[in-house]
Amino acid sequence: MPQWLKKVIGGQESKLARPSEIPVDQRAQDLVNLGDKMFSVEDYQGAEEAYNSALTLDGHNASAWQRRGRIFSHQGKFTEAMACQVRALELEGRQTRAWLGLGDAILSFVKSDQEPLFIRENRAEIMGEALDCFQRALKYDAGLASAREGIEACKIMMGSVAPKLANPRIFSFHSGGIIEKAKREVVSPFLKPGDYRRKPIPVPVDD
Repeated sequence: MPQWLKKVIGGQESKLARPSEIPVDQRAQDLVNLGDKMFSVEDYQGAEEAYNSALTLDGHNASAWQRRGRIFSHQGKFTEAMACQVRALELEGRQTRAWLGLGDAILSFVKSDQEPLFIRENRAEIMGEALDCFQRALKYDAGLASAREGIEACKIMMGSVAPKLANPRIFSFHSGGIIEKAKREVVSPFLKPGDYRRKPIPVPVDD
């Protein structure tokens, strides 16, 4: 049972509050938590439905966007995964798991070779963004072993290619690039009129 429902019931099951009486952000986060539990037992469809429901309630829930990106990565839909992680970072620029998820999705996108010409022509910038994602994740959580592993994977995959960081970033909603279609398909449906504020992903700076 969601925590907000337990709090509302307060031991008196005959006196349930209407969902409209519960703060939207709290209801959305309870759905994210429910999705996490489903994901942990490999009920990926149930997890996706829970995250979608959370975003229907609150399109500004960065955690829901990050988790939804994880679902898309699991499904092999890497551009959709990147779009969700980018949206999470627009809302919460220091979210470690979103930086990690974006880096993982970029590497998986490269390995899948779904867009070979695009990857070949932009390999330095693509690998530069993946490397930056893992470095940012490690900066915000110095104990994150998976970020260190991502950095090492980037170095191996780059080989002799010197990484670059494009401005605007290739995997952003400002470059008119490869995740624009994914944004229209997986991000825009959860936005309300006047709800979206275009903000760039934070550039690497010394905080």
